[in-house]
Formats: sequence, C-alpha cells, structure tokens
Amino acid sequence: MVSLLRLSILLITLLSALQGQTDSTQAIKFAWLTDTHVGARTGEEDLRIVVEDINKQNAIDFVIVSGDVSELDAEENLPSAKRILDSLSHPYYIIPGNHDTKWSSSGGGHFEALWGSDRFNFEVGEFRFIGYHQGPMLRMGAGYIDPDDISWVDSILQALPNPDQKIFLVQHYPLNPSVDNWHQLRDVVDPFNIQAILHGHGHRNRTTSYEGIPGIMSRSILRRGDQPTGYTIAELNTNQASFTERIPLADSLFHWHDMTLGERHSLDSLKLPYPDYSINENSSVKIIWQNETKSMITSAPSISKGKVYVTTNRGGVFAYDQRDGKTLWSWKGGQAIHSTPAIKGSRIIFGSVDSLITCLSTKTGKLIWQVKAPAPVLSSPVIDGRKAYVGCGDGSVLSLKLRNGHEKWTFSGGNGYIETKPVIAEGLILYGAWDESFYALDVKTGRLKWQWQDGRPGLLYSPAACWPVIVENKVFIVAPDRAMTAINLQTGKTIWRETGHKVRESIGVWSSGNSIVARTMQDTVISVNASADHFQLNWKKYTSVDYDIAPNALIEADEHIFISTDGGYVICLEAKSGETLWGYRISDGLVNTLAAIDGSNVVSTATDGRVSLLRYEK
Repeated sequence: MVSLLRLSILLITLLSALQGQTDSTQAIKFAWLTDTHVGARTGEEDLRIVVEDINKQNAIDFVIVSGDVSELDAEENLPSAKRILDSLSHPYYIIPGNHDTKWSSSGGGHFEALWGSDRFNFEVGEFRFIGYHQGPMLRMGAGYIDPDDISWVDSILQALPNPDQKIFLVQHYPLNPSVDNWHQLRDVVDPFNIQAILHGHGHRNRTTSYEGIPGIMSRSILRRGDQPTGYTIAELNTNQASFTERIPLADSLFHWHDMTLGERHSLDSLKLPYPDYSINENSSVKIIWQNETKSMITSAPSISKGKVYVTTNRGGVFAYDQRDGKTLWSWKGGQAIHSTPAIKGSRIIFGSVDSLITCLSTKTGKLIWQVKAPAPVLSSPVIDGRKAYVGCGDGSVLSLKLRNGHEKWTFSGGNGYIETKPVIAEGLILYGAWDESFYALDVKTGRLKWQWQDGRPGLLYSPAACWPVIVENKVFIVAPDRAMTAINLQTGKTIWRETGHKVRESIGVWSSGNSIVARTMQDTVISVNASADHFQLNWKKYTSVDYDIAPNALIEADEHIFISTDGGYVICLEAKSGETLWGYRISDGLVNTLAAIDGSNVVSTATDGRVSLLRYEK
C-alpha cells in the first residue's frame, strides 16, 4: 500500500516536471512594428490598420516597436502614436528612433514623458529582450548610444542568473559604424549569448551579420509604391526563430526568414577594427587639458574672460579655468540642456528641455533668475545690449530683460520648433525654424519683418539647424536641401541659391576675407565670395573628412578656419587658401561647434561628454 502511494507521488511529480518543461519551451509569438512615422502622409492610418489587425490575433504574446515612431517629434505626432498603440490588446515595448530624437521639439523629453522610459528589459520564457535607443540626439549625424545606456545594458548582462540566457537586442540602427560608438556596446555584449539584433531604419526585410551576431531588419509598416501596409510576426521556439510578413488588408502572410537559435557568441576574428586615431601620432597638436562631464553633450562651449562654460544633456553646467581646465564651479538643473550658453558680464543664460530659461552668475554659478518658457528650449540664446533672446520648441521667440528675466515681448507667429543660434544685425533677429521658414523680427518690438520660404518644400528640408551668418547686408544659410542661399537682409528676398556643392548645415564666415565658408557632405570645404550678387567660388579643398552631415558652424580665428566633424575630428584650415594646417581626432563621436581662443588654441565638446583644450604647437 505504501509502495503504491509512493509510486503515485512519483508519477505526479514526473508529470508536473514534464508539464513545466512543455510550458517553458512553448512557442512564443510576437508582432514587430518599426518605422511607423506617425506624422508622415499615411503614418497614422497605417498604424491603425496594423494595430486593429494585431488585436484580432489571440496567438500574439506581445508587441515590439523599434523606433521612428513619429516622422518628427512635433505637435501631436507622438501623442497620436501613443493613443493608437495604447489600443493594443497585447502588452507592447517601445524605443525611439532617430526621427524621434533628432527632429524633436522637446529634445527627446516628450517620448520619455509619454512612455515613462526610452528603453526596456523583459523576459518571456527562456528569452530576454533588451531595447535601447541610439540617437542621434537632436544634432544630425551618425547614431550614438548614450554611455549611460551602455552601462545599463552591461548591468543587466552582468546580473543574469544564467549567463547563457538567449538574448535579443532591440535597437533602431544596425550595430555597425553607422553608430559612432558601436564598438563600445559590441564589447559589452560580446561575451553573452546574443541570438540576434532586431532593428529597423532601413524600411525593408533584410538579414545580415554584425561581427558574427545575426542582424534582422524589419520593413516599415508604411505603404510605399506597390508595397502595402504590413508588419512582421516572429515566432520563437527553443531551437528556431521564424519571421513572417503580415499584410492586413490582403489577409496574407509571407514567410521570409528562419534562423537557428542556441549557443551563439560572436567570434573575435569577425570583429571590425576600433576607430583609427593614427592621425594623432605625428601631429603637432596636444591636449592641454581634458575634463569628463559623465554626460552626453550636444552644445558648443562658450568662452569669456578666461573661463570655459559647458552645458550637458543631464542638466549640468560647468565653468572651467581656460588655462588648466580646473573646475571653478558647477550647477545642476532638472532636465537636458542643449543650449550653447550666452554670456555677458556676470551673467550666463541657457534654456533646457523642462522649458526653463536660466540665468546664473558667471563668478559663482549661483542662480540669479529663472523663468518658464511656453515650450522646451533647445536653441541657443543670444544677448544684445540689455536683452536676451530665446527661441522655443513651439516656434515662439522671447525677449527677456537681462537683469531680471522679465518679458519684454513674445513673438508667437512661428509654426516650427527652433533649434539654432539666432544672429542679430541691423536691428533684426534672424533664425530658421523647422517649418520650412527663415524669420527676421524687429529686435525692439518682436514684430515680423519678413519670412523667407524659398527653399525646397518639406519640413525636414528646413533651414533650421545652421547658425546663419551676416556679411554686407546679406544673410547666408545652408540647409538639408543641399543648397546655400544668400538672402537680402532688409527685404528677405533671395539674391542667389546654389545647389551644386552638396552643402548641408555647416557654415561660417571669414570676415577679413569677406568670404563665406561651408563644409560639404563629402570630403570638401568651400569658400564663397560674400560680396558678389551671384554664387562665386573662391576655393574648394579636400579635407579627408569623408561623409559628414553634422550641423556644426565653421569658426574663424586669426585667419584660421576650425572645423569639427561627426567622426570626432578637429581640423584647421588656412582661411585664405583653404589648405589644411592640421587635424586631430579627439573622439569616436560627434564634436560640436568649436570655440576658438586664437589661431592655435581651440576648445571642443563631444557627444562622449569630454571637454578638451587643443593646442597647435608649431
């Protein structure tokens, strides 16, 4: 009797164990959406079609959205996307893409406010999914993974109860040199059992390998040409994953990829080389000092009276001694600061993503005044006389008294967010915005004097990121439509436009030579006669920069032109001839607009959070 009871208990135990094993290896099915681009022509409608289709399928366990949720983070694009996604009857996990972080009226803050986070980490059965974004944050250029996100991924992996757990990484970009610091994440994940990298960005179904790690790219949900609205359904079993394209309106499935799952670690022999710093080996340039802010930086440094001032994406402000880099004071705000600070006398002014405009003492870093703007502030203030002028994320411009921050006037006639650093000349404040327009306001009253809209139609072609320059009653701009334009300062009429040199958003002025300088998208810098009533090229020089679309102003000092690049380089040219005098690689990531002290000394900030003083020693 006792033996029979023991046998029964043993059988029940075995059955329970088998049942548990069956549950743990049960197939997992998820819907994968990417590049939804709500705000584009059919984005919202296509997302509704896809969500309604997913809700009809009980077999779906969860949904992943891998970036470019909006066409750009402006107005109701992200809230509209969230309302539609929140109607899913399945849990979903979401990250932003470059359209949500680069073209962002909130500097990326809106995404986190809506969804609570811009990354995720969860387990389903034997699998773990880790998602994070890759920028670029506000400034155009290659992707860049926030070092804080890399540390976060590392902490998850190091704490795994089972170090051989099967892991899927979810990101928007590929994990390759299209992301400046791809190798930093690669080195973190390399020892672990990464099954695949799931990403979008390319708008099509594609398989590849990233240094031995399978890469799976999914199509955009958008209809395009003969391609109807659709998305990917993935099914995971213990040893295999399959990927199928679902076309809702045709009620059809197209199976397009299978892959084997199991033990998979990338191979050392497949690794791409680390970024090349060999240019520095024989350089006469030295790093005099370098400080680590431990935060991404998207703003240029400002220099005044022997001090260097820097703002960071974690809301920090630092003042350094220009001579030795010693920290004189620091201040911590609430949210990201993308503003390059403006300085006059004892006051430093900047704006932040939490819609605050702040004035600190340049001597002590103590708060002097702080006012609430009508929207996030991404642009860089300018100071003229006793007034500070600040552009906002809703297209408005504020004139504030420098002494106490009290409002003098507000211009509310703009329709696109302001990212640039305006310029003041001849009683006008001039700036571009992400609404296809370039504006001129009366600096005393805020009244609109003229609005230029002769560029290529389309919000993403707006002349909004370049820092405009003024020479001889002309304002010069460059834009993503690859055109350089000269505009009459007083009338707003186009004097000439040139599209033959593939400029983008990097422009500057050589005042003594009466010339405009601009960087093209591929390898060259050009100098243009600022006096001519038509496009007249002075010189065009090769610089070995390679492909680069970062929106960095070109800075002149002592007849030298200083250029900063997306690839981490600082380059100095002779202004008269365009000949390269020296080059130095300071970072893996984007170097922001520089601050030149003189012809031999220049201060840089980089996306990696470092602030450096470079000196050319002949």
